[in-house]
Amino acid sequence: MDRPSGIPEDLSGWLEEYDAELSWVFDMAPVRVAPTKNVVAHVQVYGPADGPATARMAECTGRPPGELLAIGKHFVKPGTYEWNIGRYLLRESVTYIRSRGRIPVLDLHRDGFLSKEFYEKFGFHEADSGDPGVTPMVYTG
Repeated sequence: MDRPSGIPEDLSGWLEEYDAELSWVFDMAPVRVAPTKNVVAHVQVYGPADGPATARMAECTGRPPGELLAIGKHFVKPGTYEWNIGRYLLRESVTYIRSRGRIPVLDLHRDGFLSKEFYEKFGFHEADSGDPGVTPMVYTG
């Protein structure tokens, strides 16, 4: 698979970085068992990492960090946007998180591979972190 920048060669270690509550892989091959080299998109849902971005997201939502679930490692293989796969995975992630009574959040600096503008179209808004290298976003949809 062509990797977006920022995705390391050791995919299994990278994908196991968090204790993910849920992961979706969008694979164009007609298989049901394991992903193939036809993976075109991926997303994970997990508890956000401790740190200033999570503290800022909690502050913006008025909810404790334990009530937030992060959407991350959300990427779409270049050239597949016309299939709306990124939008589909984001929508399903938000639906899942809200069904659990949690608030969807993401940190583009840490685990975002799509643009800030993409997420803004679907109800996410930037929570000013005070750090130009950190871009936490909160779902307000």
